[in-house]
Amino acid sequence: MKQTKLIMLYCTVCDNNSIIHERMQRLSNNRFPKFSDEECITAYLWGKMEGRLTRKDVYTFIRDYWHNWFPDLPSYQAFCRRLNCLVPAFQALAELWSGMLCANFENSVQYIVDSCPIILAKQARAGSAKVAREYCDKSYNASRKEYYYGVKLHSYVIRNPGTLPVPETLMISKASVFDLTAAKTILLNSPLSHTGWLLADKAYCDAEWAEMLRKMYGIKIITPRKQKKGDTLKSGDAYSTAVSARRQPIESFFHWLDFRFHIQTGSFVRSSAGLLFHVFANIAAAMVFKVFNS
Repeated sequence: MKQTKLIMLYCTVCDNNSIIHERMQRLSNNRFPKFSDEECITAYLWGKMEGRLTRKDVYTFIRDYWHNWFPDLPSYQAFCRRLNCLVPAFQALAELWSGMLCANFENSVQYIVDSCPIILAKQARAGSAKVAREYCDKSYNASRKEYYYGVKLHSYVIRNPGTLPVPETLMISKASVFDLTAAKTILLNSPLSHTGWLLADKAYCDAEWAEMLRKMYGIKIITPRKQKKGDTLKSGDAYSTAVSARRQPIESFFHWLDFRFHIQTGSFVRSSAGLLFHVFANIAAAMVFKVFNS
């Protein structure tokens, strides 16, 4: 059974090798390495699908239990270097598999937008962290009541009643970037493919943006009411509570990403390439996991 699933995964990766090679630009003369890009991607995704959390865990799992299937597996150091170079391929596959899942929805859907932190350092260490400074900075995480150094993962997801939502678009930003700013940037680069409703929290309240969503995308945004100064908002409490409850699936999605793939834990990241790999390889693993189990 597992062997069949591994073969299916490898075939799925190979079926999209044109996308992989389109995103990859090799800087060496070794354009056809003995351990192929497809094998490297498959080995990593297989380890993640089997519950291994870190690159070291994945490598040890493949070496000890699946080496006959990957006879040209290189050293751990070479494996890590290859994975870092394959970030564009993992990003392309994540987009592809996410698109496949989103294609099953009707024309009119219910979107939810939100963000979650990816933490490289926190509390006292947040102020002195220097890793991947072109992508990371320091910010405050209100839900955890702590300062952290890292990035934010922003996403528009499509709500599917009874199951985890499916992300249609994803983006990372520095931790200090406002959620609304990132949400606007995502739409400039990747317009939503469906019409419908967009559920969001108070951070996304903006009348001008709401009007733009309605006119350009046929989407009506729904957020909890912002409490004005001196307003007890008793009449709005039930409404805001109801909106927050409908937003719960994206919280569940982020929790699943973290529980299953530890995406919010980046304390072991040591470089910009390592950060991008951590984000997009785990998202690719999550998407192919959903494809295989949908």
